[in-house]
Formats: sequence, C-alpha cells, structure tokens
Amino acid sequence: MENFQKVDSFQFEADLTTVDKLHRIRPSALCNMMLECAGRHAAARGFGAKSNLGWVMARMVLDIKNIPLGGQKFTIETFIKNSYRGFTDRCIRAVDENGNELAAMMATFAMIDLDTRSPFDFNNEFRDIFVRYLAPEEPFSIARVPSPRRCNVDDVEPVHRRIRYSDVDINGHMNSIRYIDHIMDILSLDYLYTHDFSRFVVAYMQEAKPGEGLNYCMKEVEDDTYYVQIVKDSGEAICRCEMSFLPRPEADED
Repeated sequence: MENFQKVDSFQFEADLTTVDKLHRIRPSALCNMMLECAGRHAAARGFGAKSNLGWVMARMVLDIKNIPLGGQKFTIETFIKNSYRGFTDRCIRAVDENGNELAAMMATFAMIDLDTRSPFDFNNEFRDIFVRYLAPEEPFSIARVPSPRRCNVDDVEPVHRRIRYSDVDINGHMNSIRYIDHIMDILSLDYLYTHDFSRFVVAYMQEAKPGEGLNYCMKEVEDDTYYVQIVKDSGEAICRCEMSFLPRPEADED
C-alpha cells in the first residue's frame, strides 16, 4: 500500500559541532538540517534529486523564535504547501519536545537540469505523484515567502570573497545557505555575541560558481536589520537579502 502521508517528522539534536561559543546552534547549521529533511521527504515520495536533476532554492524566509541550544533535542517537520508554474513552496518547522515552534522556514524551489543548468518542468515527470502530497490545508506560521526590500548600497564599501571548495554544494554552485555564514562573518563577534539571529529573507537571482569573486554590500536599514546585496566581480547581481537580529536580554542587563 502506498504511503500518502503529507507531513514527515525527523528527530535531531544540536550537537557540539553545530553550535557557537554561546551554545546556540548556528543558523546555517539549522538551515542545513531543515533542508536535509526536505530532501528526505522528497526522495521518499519519488521526486527527489536525480542523477541529472536537482532542486534549487529561488527564495526563502527563515524565522527563529527560540534558537536550539547545544544538547537540545528537537523535531523538524516538513511538507509541501503548493506548486505553481514550475515552482513549489515548501514549509519546514522545528519544534521542541513540548511541540512549541522554535523556527520556521518557507522556501520556494525550482528543479533544474544539472547538465544544461536550465529550468526543468517537474510537472512533466512527477505531476501524478506530486499532487498527492500537497498540503495547502496544513497550518503554518508563515503565510508566504516575502521579497527583500530594495535599498541603494552605492555608498557602501563592499566586502570581497571568492568562492572556495567549502562553499560549493552537490549541484556544483555556491551553496544557498553559505551566504548566511558569509554575511554573519561581516559582523563583529561582539555584535553577534550580544544579539540573537531572528530573521533571514533572501531572493536568489542566479547561481555563482567556484572561483568567482563576490562583493557583499551591507547596510543597516533599521535597528539590527541589515540589507545585503551580493554582486559578482563582473557586476551581475547574485541575490538580495535581509538579516535581522534581536538584542540578547543578558546584553541589556549589562
């Protein structure tokens, strides 16, 4: 009998390899766990990545309410909210042992042909099985994937970084989650240790490949909210994003 379960749950623990000095799980590590669950959910239902096909992220929003700490056990749940015009919106949330939401992600994915690097209409190959697992009725704390605001960064001195081995994923391009690490590396450790990561919104415009140089232009647009535009050395825009933080209560007391 076929399994038409729409929502999958996976157990995780924030081990010491995934946390920072304050024992908070790194946002990029949490994202990678969430995307691992998305891949396992898709593969179990017959529309996971194939030898010449892969899912790539087009847009994403991540909200963190309570960052998991080292040693903490939590569950990650995932399901597909909808699909449209060759894209699909996937919902992923992390909950604690009492069912309280720790973090939520909604991401828009597209499938590409890895040989030609062009979009692949997954509806042609997976439509019959794909529609069985859509869960538009499933409640979720994020209604849609927003677009990052636009901001002029002509007056900002860019931070340059070249794409290296550790930045590249199985699809042969810059891993979409590595941008989070690169952006956080621009901020001082003093700032990061007195603030908690709260929200990340990103829109990807094109892929970046190994060896290419990237320019990160960051501007604080509100208190503890940063707009970042990432541009190749050639001048082509890679993505636009916003990253927000909240002051830590301990920092306010100091």
